Amino acid sequence: MITGKRTIGKLALEAGVGVETIRYYERRGLLEQPARRGAARVYGDEALWRVRYVKVAQNWGLSLREMKMLLAGAECSPNFCASIRAAASKRIDAIDTEMTRLASQRAELSTFVSTCAAKADADRCPIFQRINRADQKNTRSTGRL
Repeated sequence: MITGKRTIGKLALEAGVGVETIRYYERRGLLEQPARRGAARVYGDEALWRVRYVKVAQNWGLSLREMKMLLAGAECSPNFCASIRAAASKRIDAIDTEMTRLASQRAELSTFVSTCAAKADADRCPIFQRINRADQKNTRSTGRL
């Protein structure tokens, strides 16, 4: 029995996505394509829940592949929350790693900006000097002028 009968357009509207997103999720196996009822396919509450769930997980940075595995696990496991909690914890670790990498990159760029700003125009930009040295080295090794 389907409750909350809705067409693909109504499902998309309620879920806050486009119709093509619904079709894409169907192609990726995240959402089952329902049988036709008359001229249109009719989606139930489960479909709405799945689309909203996938969107929340995407906002967290989880991939569609991860979502497909989690949703498949939800259908056969009584402890679905443990699976999504583990995926969320793994994502937190990935975010922490990325934040560390970005902080290092930011510090490097900040050093560059302050060093470059402290140089007189005649001294040129440190990046310009590095590129120029590499170009001169290449010119000498290839014999080109």
